[in-house]
Amino acid sequence: PQDLMPQMPHSRPVHLLGMGDLPSIIASVPLGIDTFDSAYPTRAARHGLLLAEPQHIKVARQSSYANFGPIDKDCTCATCQNYTVAFLTHLFKAQELLFFELATLHNLTFMAKFMAKQRQQILAGLI
Repeated sequence: PQDLMPQMPHSRPVHLLGMGDLPSIIASVPLGIDTFDSAYPTRAARHGLLLAEPQHIKVARQSSYANFGPIDKDCTCATCQNYTVAFLTHLFKAQELLFFELATLHNLTFMAKFMAKQRQQILAGLI
């Protein structure tokens, strides 16, 4: 995107299709990308990845069975409010379809909050 951005009209929003992982967003927002469209949150859920800060949680790991807390204690999504990482790990390993719904719900909530932080940083002149 950095080579293309100088050629884009500044009067219109710039949409980047297919790039939605956090490193790509962090690299693209300062270049002037306004919106993103990606299957990343859903694809991450399909592979057992729960988006979290400071580190994502891969539920396929044995250690996630011992985590009896939510994915993120500050998250307001229904998944974090009602289920533990240990239970989500069980659902994933048992190949229960409920896991994918709960993980996707959380990952989409995480991305919405992440993008809200990006907007706040833009408005504050930090990006």
